[in-house]
Amino acid sequence: MPLPEYIKKDYKRTRTMKGSWYLTSYKYKFNLSRIKEYLKGLKKGIILGLKCRSCNTVSFPPRLICGRCLVKPDQWVRLPETASVATGSANYDEEDKNREHPFPVIAVRQDGADTALIHNISEDVDFNSIYIGMPLKVVWAKERNGLYLDIDHYEPIEDPAIELNKKEGSVD
Repeated sequence: MPLPEYIKKDYKRTRTMKGSWYLTSYKYKFNLSRIKEYLKGLKKGIILGLKCRSCNTVSFPPRLICGRCLVKPDQWVRLPETASVATGSANYDEEDKNREHPFPVIAVRQDGADTALIHNISEDVDFNSIYIGMPLKVVWAKERNGLYLDIDHYEPIEDPAIELNKKEGSVD
């Protein structure tokens, strides 16, 4: 069965405006008071997510509006210091013309959260050993200031699933 042809609709223009739009002339006020609790938690070494009362989605880092149901989340939830790799990609230094030395950029899903954030992984980790679902643990910055970068990076921890696979595959 052939695919249907794409039909482009013609819409009448109702209003046109000539001129330039300078984005720097617009102001947006970001309300930090909604995430103060999160920032205080980071300073103390506590990871907090924001839970939506409507759909029970937990976002980390906290979002001002739930991405699933568009309700303001209002319940703070303490999350463990463990996480997993949600996805990732390889980046290369500008001077690495042959692309021989990739460095990872990973999206991390904190355990207990439904969202992911892009963060750093320990520099000691070989790029080829990273996989989706790889368990990670938070490494805190030496000096915490109540900012996003209070989590310095993530480092891999032992994967309990590897032991399970060995036990299932072994014949005794």
